[in-house]
Amino acid sequence: MREKTQNTWAWAVPIMLALGFVPLISTAKQYTSNLNNNNWFSNSSNFVDIFLYWKGQALILLAFIMMAMMICYTLSAGWSPVKKKLLVPELAWLSVYLVFATLSAFLSPYGACALTGGYEQWEGLNVILAYGVLAVYAYMVLDSERIIRYVVYSIIGGSFILGLIGTFQYMGMDLFRGSFGQAIMSLMSENKMKYSFNFPEGWVYATLYNPNYVGSYAALVLPVLVVTAMTEWKKLSRIWTVLSIMGACLMIVTLLGSQSLTGCVGIIAGLVFAAAYRFLHFLREQGWKKILIIAACAGAFAAVAAVLFPKEIQYGMNKLFHPTQDTHITKKILPAQSGLEVTTVEDQVFYVTVTGETSEPLRVRDAEGAEVSIVKDAEQNYYTFTDERFKKFRLCPGTVDVGNKRYYCVQISNPEIDKKWTVAKVGESYQIYNSLGKLDALEEIPAWGFENRQHFGSKRGYIWSRTFPLLKKHLFLGSGPDTFTQEFPNNDYVGKMNMNYDGVPVTKPHNMFLQIWVQTGFVSLAGYLLLFFWYFVKSVKLYWNRPLQTIPERIGFAVMISLFAYMVTGLANDSTVTVAPVYWGMLGLGMAVNRIVRKG
Repeated sequence: MREKTQNTWAWAVPIMLALGFVPLISTAKQYTSNLNNNNWFSNSSNFVDIFLYWKGQALILLAFIMMAMMICYTLSAGWSPVKKKLLVPELAWLSVYLVFATLSAFLSPYGACALTGGYEQWEGLNVILAYGVLAVYAYMVLDSERIIRYVVYSIIGGSFILGLIGTFQYMGMDLFRGSFGQAIMSLMSENKMKYSFNFPEGWVYATLYNPNYVGSYAALVLPVLVVTAMTEWKKLSRIWTVLSIMGACLMIVTLLGSQSLTGCVGIIAGLVFAAAYRFLHFLREQGWKKILIIAACAGAFAAVAAVLFPKEIQYGMNKLFHPTQDTHITKKILPAQSGLEVTTVEDQVFYVTVTGETSEPLRVRDAEGAEVSIVKDAEQNYYTFTDERFKKFRLCPGTVDVGNKRYYCVQISNPEIDKKWTVAKVGESYQIYNSLGKLDALEEIPAWGFENRQHFGSKRGYIWSRTFPLLKKHLFLGSGPDTFTQEFPNNDYVGKMNMNYDGVPVTKPHNMFLQIWVQTGFVSLAGYLLLFFWYFVKSVKLYWNRPLQTIPERIGFAVMISLFAYMVTGLANDSTVTVAPVYWGMLGLGMAVNRIVRKG
């Protein structure tokens, strides 16, 4: 019997485009950063984005289309929100998230960036509101198994294409490094441009800008691909089964080629949760024999992956269990009444005074005020210490020219690890002369946690240690969407030099939850988390005793696992316009499928 529903496949088109097509958009946008007024940012103001801006613009356009379609939907004969059971707590929590994101944007000290996004992220308020529209629209209009199939088809098709691009990148045949890919990237620019890439050949980023985001995307789509590969679709079953299997294989290669440990952890967490969740049901239905067979197959698969991708797996394990050791020896450099205060990682302190005199350009004293002996090299214009406490340091006097003015300066270096800071005497105080040729104040940078472990998680330890102190000022409202770059202490010249970030702005915290807290506030983060947990708890209860025989049951179960895996990746990855539309669309899909399953 045909399902009774007022909806046709046309209602699913905007969702299909958001989930299947938007992540593939890769074309250039030339823009002005508006960050060059910061001393820690480059003097350059013109930049080119390829993988972010137009994804966001496409999603915003789709959001307007979906809002128009929702108006038509609400005016349809016989429709009412109570009858459709659309007044649910999930939408209340979504409202909390969006309202406080909106307040944070309009009250942000960083102006238009919070509204429209900017440098290297392009996830402003306009994009965040589009996420909300996508989730609500999907929840409203997906009201039958037939229309849900079309959305799942878009996930399969989009992930298949993205996995194919990523697999070719892993094999050294990067689409975007060839003439055809360059033409695609220049599609929206006035002139055809020649692009360079930060990642070496063989490192997978697909169309998602960063290998980390490949991990988040894979965590979202792999559970759905695996479940659909095991589901009888009746019509076109062979085509979609084959595409699902191939897509899953391509995504696994793409994931390993991206070397995203976070993505692997998210997928493993999803698999462990799914196995534990369905273990008793599977044991009752299939018995121990099949469980042991599946476990053996999983072990064999892991062994094959270890043989085929040894370097990638070793790289991931080292990031987690054997991070690079902190080797820096300089902890702080600050102006003080006694001169320029330099603190070592052993908390030993010495003070440098720049005199500007030819015979004695530098004077050095320790924390007690005693003179510290320094010796000038016979051939080079630098001084070394005879004091064992500071023997790893070298001082070099000189001058710098800034704004048609000349300042006496000292270069403090750690030659063994190639770290150096040039500090100029400006009036009676001292300022850093940074690698961008600008003078800037030296300030005490608050930090918490990861002492001597700043390289943890590919330097996430350093970024998190500087992000945690920001949280207390954003309990109610955040700094504004897409303003983490401005809020993070990018003037941490000592810390960034120690991490090899000198001259490179930190634009994201590598943690989705810290990102939301800083940018839109703790209340907004609470709404975001409660939205997910309310959906997740309902799903866990709903599918606990279900046999998972029908297509809605299987899709609902797969989406639950996908969203759980994505939230796990959020512990070390950010929200990004390259992947987040898939999450929000699938969240709306998951809530809609749950409604269908409950109705039976």
